[in-house]
Amino acid sequence: MAEELRLSVSKCKLFLDCKKKFQFNYIHKLPKKVWEFHTLGKFCHQVLEDFHNAYIRNNSQCSLNVEMGNAYRRALQTYGSHMNSEMKKECHLMMDQYLQIVSHDKNNNLSANVLDVEKKFTLPISENIALTGMIDRVQLDPDNILHLADYKTAKEKKYLKDDWFQLMTYGFVMLHEDPTLTKVRCSYIMLRHNFEYLTKEFSAEELLGIKDKYLEYARQMAEETEFLPNPSILCKFCDFLESCPEGKNMADKIGTPSVYGAVSW
Repeated sequence: MAEELRLSVSKCKLFLDCKKKFQFNYIHKLPKKVWEFHTLGKFCHQVLEDFHNAYIRNNSQCSLNVEMGNAYRRALQTYGSHMNSEMKKECHLMMDQYLQIVSHDKNNNLSANVLDVEKKFTLPISENIALTGMIDRVQLDPDNILHLADYKTAKEKKYLKDDWFQLMTYGFVMLHEDPTLTKVRCSYIMLRHNFEYLTKEFSAEELLGIKDKYLEYARQMAEETEFLPNPSILCKFCDFLESCPEGKNMADKIGTPSVYGAVSW
């Protein structure tokens, strides 16, 4: 029996973006760098996860500001040593802004309507292929439509324009969990843009089409032998830059990167 191939949004995107980086990451398993923008993203995700879990799983009776303070302090214990004062200040401002949004959300009652956070999934889509990942937030909107959201700490929104593959994947997963769904609402939540929502709704029929995309990516991965690099401006943020002459050459032309706030999946 063939070994199970586990696919994720990030794994497929990496394969499509740069096959050499894919090889370094998933085949050679080279060590990765610790980037400031990764740390900031992880920090914000943990705060929001702990904040909502206080009410979802722990049935907290504490006020919203108390639970937000608790979540922020726990995240500092985990990531604080890897963050400078600028990062801590920005994260504090973003979480305070989120607290204000939730506190004044009388119509949507966001704090109550969130059903799950950081929801892990493993979904078999063929005999030896499975989708894996994690959904940042699952909520039920006032109009009873299931709403799936992914937090983004990127400074640029343009990288997400018309790119719904990640959220459609999550919708596909939830459709298998509840086949009665007729449509799903999906949003990227831009933390650095006043928690702006980039939202689109998808029918069940549209979401079912995601399976074929993953099967095609799995076929391409299995047949790939060359793993050629795809030098671009993003080379300067590559974990494996020192192992890739083509990427190193591109990065040298671009110059030293300013990585704080860079785009990441």
